[in-house]
Amino acid sequence: MSERNLSNDFLNLINRTSAEDLTLGCPDVTGLVLSGYRVLEKLKVESGEADLYICRRIGGEYSWTVSTSDRYMLKLFRRPNAVKDDVLSRLKSIRNPCVAPVCASGVHENYQYVVMPCYKYPSLGRVLEDGGRFSEGHLRKLIIPSVNEGLRALHEAGILHKDLKPANLIPDNSGEHIVIIDFGISTNAGSKSFVVTRTGMSPFYAAPEALRGVFHRESDYYSLGITIFELFTGHLPFGDRELPESEEAETAEPEIVFPENFPEDLRTLVLGLTYKDLSGRDDPDNPDRRWGYDEVRRWLNGEKLPVPGASRRAPEGDSGFPPYRFGGITYHDEGELIKALFAAPEKAAEDLIRGTLTYHYLSFDAAKGDLCKSAIRDIEAGGDRIRILFDLLYKLCPKCEGQGSAVFGEGEFRFRNAEEFRSYIEGLRDEGRFYELLNLRSCYGKALKDVSEKVWHSDVHDELERLAAPCVKFGERIFGNENDFIAFLKELIAANRDTPLNLKRFVLEHQNTLDTLRARPLLEETITELMKYGSLKSPGNGIITVNGIRYPRTELRSGECLTFGSYWQEQSGTKTPIEWLVLQKNGNEALIISRYALECRQYHHEYADRTWENCDLRKWLNGEFLRTAFSEREQRLIKESRLGNEDNPEYRTRGGSDTRDRVFCLSISEARRYFSDDASRQCRPTRFAADGSCFVDDANGCCYWWLRSPGHYQYRAALVNSDGELHLSGATVLNVIGTVRPAMRIVLNSLI
Repeated sequence: MSERNLSNDFLNLINRTSAEDLTLGCPDVTGLVLSGYRVLEKLKVESGEADLYICRRIGGEYSWTVSTSDRYMLKLFRRPNAVKDDVLSRLKSIRNPCVAPVCASGVHENYQYVVMPCYKYPSLGRVLEDGGRFSEGHLRKLIIPSVNEGLRALHEAGILHKDLKPANLIPDNSGEHIVIIDFGISTNAGSKSFVVTRTGMSPFYAAPEALRGVFHRESDYYSLGITIFELFTGHLPFGDRELPESEEAETAEPEIVFPENFPEDLRTLVLGLTYKDLSGRDDPDNPDRRWGYDEVRRWLNGEKLPVPGASRRAPEGDSGFPPYRFGGITYHDEGELIKALFAAPEKAAEDLIRGTLTYHYLSFDAAKGDLCKSAIRDIEAGGDRIRILFDLLYKLCPKCEGQGSAVFGEGEFRFRNAEEFRSYIEGLRDEGRFYELLNLRSCYGKALKDVSEKVWHSDVHDELERLAAPCVKFGERIFGNENDFIAFLKELIAANRDTPLNLKRFVLEHQNTLDTLRARPLLEETITELMKYGSLKSPGNGIITVNGIRYPRTELRSGECLTFGSYWQEQSGTKTPIEWLVLQKNGNEALIISRYALECRQYHHEYADRTWENCDLRKWLNGEFLRTAFSEREQRLIKESRLGNEDNPEYRTRGGSDTRDRVFCLSISEARRYFSDDASRQCRPTRFAADGSCFVDDANGCCYWWLRSPGHYQYRAALVNSDGELHLSGATVLNVIGTVRPAMRIVLNSLI
C-alpha cells in the first residue's frame, strides 16, 4: 500500500472541495515560538474546538513526520484539557503513516495546543458536504486499508479514538494514505479492552454500547462501518437520527437498509462491522462477533467471510431466550447460561462490566437490563465485583441453583441459592417470627458467613444480621425491635412505682442481661432508669423476731448476689457498696467474686518472670485494697484461704509455691469450675475501672480480667477475655489492659 498513489479521479474529487473562511475569536499567538515552532499566521478556517495556525519548526529534531514540507499546523484549543495528557503521550509514540503524528504539545496561558503536520487536502467529510462520493475502488484500495492500519496502531498503543467519522479522515500530503486525525475525545484504555465514560462523541456514528458510555476497540470499528456506508452513499444509514430518549430505546435501533446499487461485498463488510452483539467478542473462533482488524484485513484479501449472526439459529424447542455466546458456546436457554456464568465468575464479571450482558438483556427485558445496569454502578462505586455479579445472577434467574444448593444441619433447611435464603428470612421478619431469625443466626451464623462469602458470593449473611440485630431477647421473650422492648420496660416501671422493691428484684434477677443490653444506644436511657432501682436498700436483715425468737431468712445459694464492703465505682469520687457473686457456699462460708471488674491494674510493675507468690497484684489486694474496701469489722469476716497455685494446664508453666491470702484472683481451674460457660465469665468494668487504660469491647461492653495462674511463660499471666473465654497464653505481667475481679471467702451469718 505504501507505493499506492491517489487516483486522478480521487484527487479531482478532493480538489473540487474548498474551505470557507470563518474568522473565530481566541487569544492570538501569531509570531510566538511555542515548543520550537514559530507561529506564522492564523488560518480563517472553521473549527469548532480550536484556532488553527500555520507554523514552522525552528529548533530541535523531530525524527519522524509524513509532512512533505516544513509547514505544520498548530491547534490552540478553546476548552481546558482538550486532549488528555496520557493520550498525547501515547500518540507521540506512534509511528504509523495512517495516524496523524503529534510533533509537539504544551500549554500557553492556560490554553492547550498541539502541533501536527499541515495537510493540504480537505477531510473526507468536507468532500461529502460538497456533494462528493467515494467509489468502491476508492474505499477498497485506499480508504479502508489506511483506516484499518491506523486503528490497529492506535489500539496497540492503548488508545480508543471514539469519534471516527469522515470529518476525522484526511489524505496525507504524499497522496499514499488516509490519515486519522482529531483525538479530542480519545481515551487511554491502557491494557484494558474497554472503558466506561461519557464524552461528546458523534451519536450518528456511535455503536449502541457507546451510547451507554461503554467503549471497546470494536466500537471504533462500528464507527468505521457507518463511515464506509456514508462515504459510498453520501448519507447516514439511519438518516439524521435523534439521540435515544432512554437507554432502552438504544436497543430498538433499526437494521441498516442498503440501496440497490450497494456492492454485495461492501454490504457484507458494513454488516460485519456494525454487528451489535458483543457477547463473544473475545473468542477468536466465534463467527458471531463484530468484525475488527483481522476480519477487515481478510476481507481486503478477498476472503468470503460469513455475515455475523448467520449461525445463530435457535434449535427446535427453543425457549425464546435470545442466544448469548459465552466461553465459546452459544446459549439459547437462560438457565443454562446463568449456570455457565456462575461456573466462570471472573469472565462473567468482565462481560457484565463491559456492558455486553446489559445490552443483551435490554434487547428483550428492560427490567433485567436495569438490574444489570445497577450492578455495574455498584461495581464502579467500589463494590466486590464477584459478589455483585452473583447477586445479579440470582435475581436474573431466581430458580437457578447457582453456585450451590445448601443443606442446613441435618436437613432442617434447604436453599437453592442466596436469593431463596434472602426471601425466607425476609418472610420470617414480615411474619414476626423473630425467634426463628435469632435461632438461624446463633446456630448457623458462622457457617452462613463462610457460605455467603466463599460459595454464594452474596451479602445474605449481612442481611440476616441486619434483620436480627434489632431483635431483643429477654428471658423467654423476644421483641422484634428496640422500641417494643422500651415500651415493655416503661410499662413495667409505671406498674411498679408504688412497689419499687419489685423493680429491685427484677433488676437483680436480670442484671447480666440488662447490663449487656444497655450497651445498645437506643436502650441505654430506659435501662439506666430501670437499673437505678437495683441500688435500693434491701429491707432489714431478712430476720423476723416474734416474742424474742428470731426467724432467719432463706439460706443464700450459689449464683445469688450480696453486697459487702465499698469501693470507688462511679465517677463521682464516692465509694459505693460492692456487689459480689456467690460462687460456692459451704455451710456458714461462701466463696465470692466481685460482680464487676473494680480496678484496672498491672499484674506486676516490671517485665520479669513473676508468679502469684511474688507479684504486685497480690500485694495490692491483700494490702491497700483490703484496707480501703472494708471496715475493720468487715475485714474480720474475710477468711484466710490456702491457695494451690497450679501449673498452666496447656503450656506447663510453673505456677509457683502455694500461698495464704485473704483476697486473691481465681486460678484457671477455678475459673473453669465455678462458671458454667464463657457467657457466665463475661465481666463488665465499673465506670471507675473503665476510666483507666483497660480494654473494653465495643460489641458487648466487657473487659479482660486477670487470673493468678501463669500464661505461656512466667512473665505472662492468664486472663479471661471480653468474650468470657479463658486466654491461657495470657498477657505480659506489665500489661495495662487487664482488670481485677477480687475473690475471697467470707463468714455468712455474721453479715446478718
